[in-house]
Order: sequence, then C-alpha cells, then structure tokens
Amino acid sequence: MSSIKPIFLLCFLFCFHLFRGQNNLEEVVVSSPRLSVPFSDDSKSVTVITAEQIANMPVTSLVDVLRFQAGVDVLRQGLEGSNADIYLRGGTYSQVLLLIDGIRVDDPQTGHHTLNSALPLDVIERIEIVKGPAARIYGQNAFTGAINIVTKKASSNKTTVAVAQGSFESNQINVTEQIQTEKQQHIAHFSLQESDGYRYNTDFKNLHLFTKSSFATGTSNIDLMTMFTERKFGANGFYRAVTATEQYEETQSSLIALSTVLVSKNQNWSWTPRLFWKRGQDEYVYIRNNPSFFRNIHITNRLGASLDAKSTNLWGATGFGVEFSRVNIQSNNLGDKNRTIAHLFFEHRFTVGTFDLTPGFAWSNYSDMGGFFYPGIDMGYRLSDRVKITYNTGYTYRIPTYTDLYYQSTTTKGNVNLQPEKALSHEMSMRYKTLKWSIETTVFQRDGENLIDFVKQSPDDVAWVAENIAKQIRTVGGELNAVWKYSIGKQQHTLNLSYAYLQDDYIKTVYSKYALNFLKHDVNLQLTKQFSSRFSSTAAYRYAKRALGDTYQLFNLQLNYALGSKWNVSLQGRNLFNVTYYENLISMPRAHGILTLRYSL
Repeated sequence: MSSIKPIFLLCFLFCFHLFRGQNNLEEVVVSSPRLSVPFSDDSKSVTVITAEQIANMPVTSLVDVLRFQAGVDVLRQGLEGSNADIYLRGGTYSQVLLLIDGIRVDDPQTGHHTLNSALPLDVIERIEIVKGPAARIYGQNAFTGAINIVTKKASSNKTTVAVAQGSFESNQINVTEQIQTEKQQHIAHFSLQESDGYRYNTDFKNLHLFTKSSFATGTSNIDLMTMFTERKFGANGFYRAVTATEQYEETQSSLIALSTVLVSKNQNWSWTPRLFWKRGQDEYVYIRNNPSFFRNIHITNRLGASLDAKSTNLWGATGFGVEFSRVNIQSNNLGDKNRTIAHLFFEHRFTVGTFDLTPGFAWSNYSDMGGFFYPGIDMGYRLSDRVKITYNTGYTYRIPTYTDLYYQSTTTKGNVNLQPEKALSHEMSMRYKTLKWSIETTVFQRDGENLIDFVKQSPDDVAWVAENIAKQIRTVGGELNAVWKYSIGKQQHTLNLSYAYLQDDYIKTVYSKYALNFLKHDVNLQLTKQFSSRFSSTAAYRYAKRALGDTYQLFNLQLNYALGSKWNVSLQGRNLFNVTYYENLISMPRAHGILTLRYSL
C-alpha cells in the first residue's frame, strides 16, 4: 500500500494515539444479513444509513442517497433515478451487487440495470453498504462491494400520502399504507413520478409498487414481499452516444419472495429459507418514433431458493448458506440463454477477549462458466469500548454479463472469449465512536485481473468492443467518514464529513468507455440543523474530481416544516450554484427544485 496518500496513514495513527484510552460507550446497531453482529463489534467495512438519516437528506430517491456516501459514485443519465449506474471504489457498474432483504436482484443481462430494482425511500428501513473484500460471501457481482436494502415492516396503523411538484414539469404522488394486527403486519406502497425532462428527449415516467406482509404462525413469521418498478424515459445521448438524440427505453423489474426464520428451542440456531422469482425486462429503440429501425427487447428470469443458517456456540458464531437458481434470458439481440447457479458460503467468528477473527469462503458454480472458490478473512481488535481496528482480505470475482458476451450492433460488440474478472483485496480501518463523535478512516488496495470494459483502439473506431483491458490493475485508496452531533440550546444539530481518494496504476493503451473515469477525489459535507421542534434544514455540499480531469462542485438545500402532527412540507433545491457539469458525457441539470407536501393519518 505504499502508493496510498500519506494523509490516511497519518489520520490512522492520530486516531490510534488520541482515542486509545477512551471510556466505555454502549452502542448497538445490527447490520449483517449473514452473521448477526452488533455494528460496533462488526469487523467488516459496513456503512449503515437509517430511515431517520434518509429523512434528513435533501434527496427523493435511492440514487440521491447513495451519491452522498464516501467511496460510492453514481453516474446518472437522467433525473430521479430513471436511469443511473452505480460504482464502488473505482469499480464498474457490473461489479456491484444489489440485494433486497438479502435477496440478490442483479440482472444477468447487464449491470446497467442494477438500479432498476431500487426501492422508493418510503419503504426502506435502512441501507447497508458492504465495501471491499468482506462482500465476498455474497458471491457473483460483489466484486467491489454489495448494497443490501432492508425494507420496513408495519409498526402501526398508518396512512401516508405525499404529493410533489418541481422544475421541468415534475409531478409525483406517493401513498403508503401500514396495517398492524396481533398476528399480521402489512405495508403497501404506490408511487408515480413523471417529468418533461430537463432537456430534449429526457422525459420520464416512473412507477413503483411494493407490498410486504408478515403472518405469525406459532413461533415464527412468514414474510411475503412483492415489488414492481417500471421506468419509461427518453434516452437522449445515453450510454456515451452523445449524437444518438432520439433513443428511448422502457424497463421493468419485479420480485416475489417468500421467507421465514426458524429458531431452535435453545435459541442457538436460526435458519432462514427463501423462495424467490426475479424478472427483468428491457425494451430499447434507437429512434423513438421509428422502432422498426433498431429495436432490442430482453427478458430475464431468475427462479431460486436459498437457506441461510446461523449458530452461536462455545467457539463463537457460525454462518453458512446455500443458494440454487435457474437463470434465463430471451433476447432478439443476445439470443436465448440459460444457466444454473449453485452458491455456497461459510464463515466462523472466533472471539478471544477484545480480538475477533472471522475466516470464511464462498464457492459458486455456473453451468456455462465453471466453478469459482474465493476465501477471505476478517479481523478486529478493540483498543477500548470506543475504538476498534479492523483488517479484511479476500478474493472476489465476476463473470461477464450476457451483454459483455453477446451484444452486437454497429457501435457495440460483445466478446464470447472474455475471461472472468478476479481480484485480491486488502483493507484496514479504524473506528472511533462516542455519543457526539463518530470517525472512521480506511485504507485499501485491490489487485484486479482481467478487468472487463468496452474499449476502442482508436477514437476513430466506430464500435466499442468488450475486452479484458489489462492482465492486472492495482487500485489503492482511502476514505474518511466523520459525524459530529452537537446541541445549541435544546436543539440538536449534525455535521457529516466524508472524503474518498482513489488511484490506479493502469497505463492507458486503449480508449475506455466506462472503467477508468472514476472519482479521484470526492468530498461530501452535510449539515442538518434543527431550529425548532417544527423547523429544520439540511445543507449538502459536494466537491468531485474525476481521474480524467473533470471537476465540479454542487450545493443542495432542504427546508422542512411540520404543520402540526399530521402535515409536513419540504422544499428542496438542487445544484443551487447553477454549475454546468457532466456525467457519462451527458450534461446534468442546472439549478432546480421540488416542493413536497406530506400528510400522515
């Protein structure tokens, strides 16, 4: 790690000497869908974003929430999450795994569709971001990390209605219903959002439907979850084709999942079986008003079953699980493909005094790609009740998507000879937490092999071709996250600061479409002030500098006012500096805003 900026090593050593002797502080936040470990004791690199924190952010979608996190880069092609790609620590959009309540919702067609399954914020209990080698247990696509969305359960009988109107003729309505009885809990959500777009052919219409029901049966509950999202949008210049101004796309993502948790009489064992069906659909036309000129339609299905088990014993805690799934795609461009996937993971946590050690491995087998074995280890040492040092190392991998392998057009060509991506990652962090302060510094290194991207040998080439762009690329970086909670009078305020740095040793010999323009410097500053019991504000500032030189600064502001116990009004302003900037070569909207009125009964 010698090439990592010295500032992170200095921060690490400073925290070690400053906080080693701090006193006891009780803090418990459960975050892991595998081993259930209190957040303060976990030795994985996990960021937890709660529903309360989300409510204080100047955001309206999951895409916006993730953009405020250190080490997370979200490149948008449109507004309000209509189309966006997510990157972790300089990886590509296909190297991030998205889960909903521990269920994989990745799309085998392409990582471009990962965020098609993003849920509305009203049904999210918390978001868990697992970065680096600790994500290995989730398997395929968790190459740079995994994001698990934990959904809400009904906590009372409540109806919430929100209507919003904003710039670019944006309109939105959200309705969430919660019903709770002695033996049943139900939550249902409907939302519809549409806009004329901020420039030509960027109009969109987003539909979300979500239900979750829990039925008590003896000593356990049976949970049934359904989700459906549909997005229709003009795709002017999307996918780095700035001259393709007439593109249009419609996507669908749906999920049905049935699960339960079975606990042994002595409480030492728990089993979580799941059945699930994930479906995706993508229709793309090159000329919106002339679909016959060039039209792609892809339909993917994943039908699967999994079983996770956890045990506490004299030796510590054990977690293991298996998953079997059948994946298929029907496509007029990619063809009809099928694969069967088997996945197994195991880990055991040993605890001796203030030291914990968690070795583990995962193994996956693909009927069309072969088997992959990737071990790893997590270690933690608690210096005091407030300070903990962790170290993680392990292997991860990613097999090519169907688009990587088979897509064919005049401007984009897949490659059936692609090799799977592999990486060995290392990470070290230090955490410090009191009632008022929370600080975490992290340094990491990832040695990637056979990384995949669409490239050109020359800017004059017509087509982007999928290639393994280098035998090995080393990526190093660091992250700093700090939270300060303070009071003025009776009102509490919160200041959040994060900084992420990245660099790699790749020597550019080709023209890369996606992989190489990562965020080299990313600073986020967020201040939430509670002026009174009714009035609060959140200001968010971001400084971003990309590896290829693009730099921009953004400022967002949200004002909240409670009109009694049932009514709430919020006003959000985005890009209030009126900055001109680009993501994926697409110009982003200048200053704009949205006004939301919310009623709870």
